[in-house]
Amino acid sequence: MKKLLLILFTSLLFAITPQKITFGGYISKVVVADNYLIVGLENGEIIIKNFKTLKNIYTIKLPKIEDFMGDKIAMPIYSLDVNNNKVLILAGGEDSSREVFIFDINQKKLTKILHTNDSIMRAKFVNDKILFAYLSDEISLYQPKNKKYLYRYQIGEYVFSTWAINDNKVAIGDESGNIKIANINTGKKIAIIKGFNKDQTLSVDMYKNLVINGSSDKRVAIYDINTKNSILELEAKFLPYGATITKDKFAIQYDEKNDIAVYNFNKKMQLLKGHTMPLNGMKFITNNELLSYSPAEILIWNIK
Repeated sequence: MKKLLLILFTSLLFAITPQKITFGGYISKVVVADNYLIVGLENGEIIIKNFKTLKNIYTIKLPKIEDFMGDKIAMPIYSLDVNNNKVLILAGGEDSSREVFIFDINQKKLTKILHTNDSIMRAKFVNDKILFAYLSDEISLYQPKNKKYLYRYQIGEYVFSTWAINDNKVAIGDESGNIKIANINTGKKIAIIKGFNKDQTLSVDMYKNLVINGSSDKRVAIYDINTKNSILELEAKFLPYGATITKDKFAIQYDEKNDIAVYNFNKKMQLLKGHTMPLNGMKFITNNELLSYSPAEILIWNIK
């Protein structure tokens, strides 16, 4: 595909009214899978909704922890995932430790499966295993059944910032601005994607052999994982706290007004307005359905 340099402009093709979801606390983490919408709040609650109807199914209340003053506070939620009616929860424990829980939706049962002092920042189900990403730019594959690590490898030499997973590949973003691609089954690094992005990766997403990288130098690029070359480069107006890609379009946080720009691979398609706070993330649920969230709200957009 021919490399393009996109220039931002403000004309709109048409306005879209999103579906809006709010909660009784600030939103920290969101995941959609298996027809569930799982939302972690800063008060330590995790809301499980049916994604089609948006009706509440259950609210998980994580145990309180003590801070250094001895006060009871909510566990910070670092990561959420859902698979086979089970919710994977990575939360912060006392003294900067990590607690990993699995909640069985059918049995309404919360079970702690791991306590560690390692600075795990993300966790995701991989069949009957769990993939962890660490602040130290490492990944590991953990088998809960046997309480055993199958591997733990150093992927980069910087501080971890974010990741994306697609099929058997994981894309790791860190302070370098480069994206490291690793095979989930083996943990081995298979590619380093670098070029246009020169500072810390703030957002990353993958679709098949494409990876989008939004970095703190306000640069966004789409790279071909196979060739390691960029196919599209964009200088944004604001820090791209959210960036996501699907087969024929991509979206980024557009400006300081919390607007979202949606593009095809040739030009800007539309500007989405509705968020009241800076974004925490966004993800194409389908090719035409975009979910974005800030601490204040989740917005679901139907993009024609």
